[in-house]
Amino acid sequence: MSLPEKKNCLKQREFTFRLFSLILFLIFLCVQASPVSGAMNGTTAGEESENRIIIDFFSDHDLIDATVRFEQPFENVSLVFTLSSGKEILKSEAFNLGSVHEGQEITKVLFWGLEEDFGKDRDSYTAQLFIKDGSQTIESRKLSFSYKNPYLSNLKVVDFSADSEKASVLITLTSSANLRLVQVPEPGMADLDLKLLSGTDIIYSENMENVPVTDAYYKSMYWPFLLEKDRNYTALLKVRSHAPDITTAYISEFRAEEKVEILDADIDVDEYGASVTVVGKSQVPFNGVIRVVLTPEEGDVQVFEETADILTAGKEDTVGIIWQGVPRGDYNVKIYAVNLEGEVLDSHETVLRVFEPVAETNPSEESPAFGIQAALGVFLCFAVFLGRKKRGKKEVR
Repeated sequence: MSLPEKKNCLKQREFTFRLFSLILFLIFLCVQASPVSGAMNGTTAGEESENRIIIDFFSDHDLIDATVRFEQPFENVSLVFTLSSGKEILKSEAFNLGSVHEGQEITKVLFWGLEEDFGKDRDSYTAQLFIKDGSQTIESRKLSFSYKNPYLSNLKVVDFSADSEKASVLITLTSSANLRLVQVPEPGMADLDLKLLSGTDIIYSENMENVPVTDAYYKSMYWPFLLEKDRNYTALLKVRSHAPDITTAYISEFRAEEKVEILDADIDVDEYGASVTVVGKSQVPFNGVIRVVLTPEEGDVQVFEETADILTAGKEDTVGIIWQGVPRGDYNVKIYAVNLEGEVLDSHETVLRVFEPVAETNPSEESPAFGIQAALGVFLCFAVFLGRKKRGKKEVR
């Protein structure tokens, strides 16, 4: 090989080496720039370290939900939530926590309370959380979002509802928009986070991770404690899909009330009386009576009542009512579950035909069977007495 060719080879190697070094340098700069990006989103450069305080943060047009955990004690802590659009601050509220200890975890939910049609013409909102110790900001986080919730891509929350007994959710897979080719939707994976609130106080929470959705997923989550009658509650469900990583929130409000159900299949009515089974359908205890009203074609209406057990969700009680002595005839029978305030919670209607009235028994009157037994007992005692008397006379002789 000639000398000029060696020089060209050396130049090519030198150029390759410099290019490789430049690529490594650019990669290094990109890695170093990623914490700066986090700080621009409202987090500190050490967010991924063990000292991070905000461990969960979510907001949309309706609410903000944040969980913080303190790795060291503070004396005068407050949480400040703000909602803004552009440069206009729409809502700001602070929660004073006072002193907190090491390892303490706190979750707060705040409802923005904006009017339904307010801000639909706005492009975006920004929610912020500031954790302060006195006047000093320890950590902050912000999140931007549009007026409408994002879609969960391949998952769809068909229904979410809550009442005095439970909260229930139905999730299905979304179908492909391609009409030319019918495609089976790909299975999805989601995390469910349920909270029950009284005002802004979280009184119950339940988390389910890695829930598979292959076709349709239905889940009922029952309240494990008693609810206060006539109090307003709010159930909050956050659904986070894994791919893509999107979180949406759903709200269901309800007023706690007594609820009981008469089991139609477990009702027995005849000429002797009625047997009625009721089941509790609420975590507000049912305290009341079972009322049976007999209405004949002619004659007076007769009403019978019996006190039922105190029932909560899932508990059953069978109440028996006796009406011996009802006259012969056809009756319309109405059965009611009535609480102490006189409110009818459930009802059932049927008919009854009495061929012959059943005679009423009076416990104080002596029945014929009892008279025969008493006479037989007296006769046996008299016979034994005579036998002993005769035996005594023989021994004397």
